[in-house]
Amino acid sequence: MNRIVLSVSSLVLAAAAFGQGGTPPTATLKFDKPSAVPGATVTGTLTLTFAEGLHGYQNPPSDEFQIPVKIEVVEKGFTLVKASYPKGVDFSMAGETKPAKVYQGKITIPITLKAATKPGTYNVNIRVNYQECNANSCFPPGVVVVKDALKVAKKS
Repeated sequence: MNRIVLSVSSLVLAAAAFGQGGTPPTATLKFDKPSAVPGATVTGTLTLTFAEGLHGYQNPPSDEFQIPVKIEVVEKGFTLVKASYPKGVDFSMAGETKPAKVYQGKITIPITLKAATKPGTYNVNIRVNYQECNANSCFPPGVVVVKDALKVAKKS
C-alpha cells in the first residue's frame, strides 16, 4: 500500500513540476560596438528564442489581460532609451474567440541604451520579463537576465 501511495505521489509531483511551465526562453544580448563614450547612446540586439510549442505575448499586447515580453535595464547608470519590439503573429488559444498576437521561435529586439557617465568596463545586465503559454494554457510569469560587456571610456 505504501508503495502505491509513494508511486502515485511521485507521478503527481512530476506532473506538477512539468506543468509549472515549459522550457524558459533563451536570450542573448550583443552590442553593435564594444565601447562607447560616457553618456552616449549605444545600440544592440537582444535575441529571444521560445522553445517549440511555446510562445510569449507581443509588446504591446493585443489584450489587456496578456503579460507581454518586456525589457528592463538592470545595470546602474544605464538607461533604456528604446526597445523596438517586433509585431507578433496571430495565435488561437484553446477557448478564445479571437487570436492573440504572440512571439514564437526566435525574435530579435533592437535596443538603444544611454551609456553610463562614469568610465569603466561594464557587464550590462538586461532583464527580460515574459509569460510563456502553450496552445492550452499559460504559465506563471518568468524572467531571463542577459548581459554583454561594454567599455565606457573618454575619447583619447
